[in-house]
Amino acid sequence: MNKLSIDLNVKKFNDIEILQNIISESVLYTTSDIDANITSVSKAFEKLTGYSEKELIGKNHNLFRDPKTPNSFYEEMWDTLEKNRQFKGELKNYTKNKDVYWTSVTINPMFDKDGIKIGYAAYRENITNTKKLEYLSTHDTLTNIYNREYFNKTFEHEIKNHKRYGHNMSLILVDIDHFKNVNDTYGHNEGDKVLTKIAQIIKNNLRENDIVARWGGEEFVILLSNTKLSGAFLLAEKLRKKIEIDIILKQKKITASFGVGMYTNKESKTTFFEKIDNALYSAKDNGRNCVVKC
Repeated sequence: MNKLSIDLNVKKFNDIEILQNIISESVLYTTSDIDANITSVSKAFEKLTGYSEKELIGKNHNLFRDPKTPNSFYEEMWDTLEKNRQFKGELKNYTKNKDVYWTSVTINPMFDKDGIKIGYAAYRENITNTKKLEYLSTHDTLTNIYNREYFNKTFEHEIKNHKRYGHNMSLILVDIDHFKNVNDTYGHNEGDKVLTKIAQIIKNNLRENDIVARWGGEEFVILLSNTKLSGAFLLAEKLRKKIEIDIILKQKKITASFGVGMYTNKESKTTFFEKIDNALYSAKDNGRNCVVKC
C-alpha cells in the first residue's frame, strides 16, 4: 500500500471518528442488551442525565424511572418490543441530581448478522420544555392542581361519555370558610398556604381518574367519573373531616363547606352547576363546615 493510500485511509478514519463524535455530542441514544442492561451511551445522554458512561454501563434503565409511571406503559412497551416492532412513547425520568426530564423515545430491536435479537437501540428527543409549557397551560401555578380551563374541557368530555355510555358522574364544589378573614388577618402569604394545603388534602384523597381543579379564589371543584351521588357525598364528608382536623394554619382552625350533585341527561351544564352551587350556599347558610347534596 503506497503512502497516498495510507493517507487517504487515515483521513477517512478521522472523518468517521469526527462524525461519530458529532453524533454522540448531539444525539440522545443508548443501546442495551437483551435484558435491557445498558451497553453504550452517547455523550449527549451523559450530559442530560448527569451520569458518566462508566456509571451507566451494565445498569438497567430503571435507574432513571419515575415511580409514578403506570406499569401499563412498560407492559405495552415490552409487548411491542418482544414482537420485534418499533416502540414510541413519552417518558418522565430523573437525572442523577433528581431533576425531572421528559423525552420522546423511539426504541428499536437490534439483530446480529444471523437475525438473532441481541438488544435494543433507543433514540430520544428532549421534550422537557414542551412538557413544562403544557403543565403551565393546564395547572394552577399556586396550588399545582388543574386550572379552570382544563377542568371545563374535561367536564365537556365527561358529559359526552355520560350521554353515550350512561356512566354516572358527580361533582363536588368546595369553598373555604371565612377565607377573606384569613387574608385580612394573617396576610395573603398565609392565605396562599391554606389554599395550597387544602388542594393537597383533596388531591391525596382522590382516585387516579378523579379530577380536582381550582375553580376560582378559595373554591375548588372535583369531578368524579363513574360515581353516584351517595359515593360523592361520602367522599365530601371524608374531605370535610380531614380539613377540619388538620392543622392547616397554626393561628386559626380552617374548615370548608361542600355542595354535591350528580349529573343527569335532563340538565344543561349551566343548570347542573347552578344546582350544586345552590347546595354549596345552603351549606354555608347552615353554619358552614358541612356537606349539602342536591
